[in-house]
Order: sequence, then structure tokens, then C-alpha cells
Amino acid sequence: MAASERQATFLTMARKRMGGEVRPDSNVDDEVVGLYDELHEPLYRYFLYRGLLEDDAAEGVQETFLRLFEHLRIRGNRTNLRGWIFQVARNLIRDEFKSARRQRTERFDAIGEGREDHADPRGNPEEQILRLERLRRLPLSLENLTTQQRECFLLRASGLRYREIAEVLGVSVSNVGELVQRAIDQLREDLR
Repeated sequence: MAASERQATFLTMARKRMGGEVRPDSNVDDEVVGLYDELHEPLYRYFLYRGLLEDDAAEGVQETFLRLFEHLRIRGNRTNLRGWIFQVARNLIRDEFKSARRQRTERFDAIGEGREDHADPRGNPEEQILRLERLRRLPLSLENLTTQQRECFLLRASGLRYREIAEVLGVSVSNVGELVQRAIDQLREDLR
């Protein structure tokens, strides 16, 4: 399905969810589509690295952008929409882990196994093996971080700025910088 068809399908579904016949609002439609184009891949990766399966991650992305559409249609606050999107995603993940559905999903450390497609195909075989070993150990290393360090690191890896992360987590910007740096230092140590 082409990007324009996906966008039209999404917008139709979003309008139906809001109660049927909602008049098109090109400003909101364009804003949601623009943010979707910019953030759907980082948001999808965020869901995956937080431990959701691929189908659940795709659903999470869709639900996040449906909520964004509703938020903007009711004239919700537009400051820091990137941070708002990741806050919604974080809440959805929390709810997913609390739900009974979560019982059927894999453990977080199993997610990273078998992901040879992430390895850099360049370099000699020894370098490739070392990269694969680091990738295999990464989920366990992420679990060894504190909850705040892991959240900050994953949000930063998803493209959020420190200010946006601070708003999502409710901490100071300087605290985010410190948490990200500690996470990087710990991961570097673990993955040596």
C-alpha cells in the first residue's frame, strides 16, 4: 500500500473513531501525517525495545497516532508534540504490561536474540561475530540499567531531545543528561 493510501486509510479510521462524520481538517490531518512520517519508525523501535512483539508494537504506533489525532481535533496543547507522543507510548506500554494479554508475550531478553539483520555486513568475519555478540548481550545489558536510565536511553535513541525526555519522564533536563550518560557508560562497560 502506498504512503498516500495508508494516510487516507488512517485518517478515515481516525475520523470514524471520533464518532463518525468528522469534517476533514487539513491542518490537523497534515500535522498528524507529518509527525507520523517523522516518528513512526523511532516509535516502533521504542515499542520493540521496551519488550513488545512486532504486532503489538505496530498496534501501539497506530493507537498512539489515533490518540494524537483526537488530541489535536479537540484543540489539545500543541507544545512539544514529539514528547507528548512518546509519553502516550510509554503509558500504552505500561498498560500493556499490566494487562492479561501480556502473559502471551516473550521476555525482553528473547527479543534481541536472532537479530542478525541488525549486524553491519561490512568488516571481516571476526568483527561481525563481535558485533553479533554485543547485539545478543544488549537486551540483558539494558535490563541491568535502572528504570530511569533505561527509559532515558531508549527515548534518546528514539530521537527525542533531552528537553522532551525531561517532560515525558517528569525530571529535570540536567537529570536526563546525567541518566543518559550513566546508561551509556554502563552499556559500554557491559558490552566490552
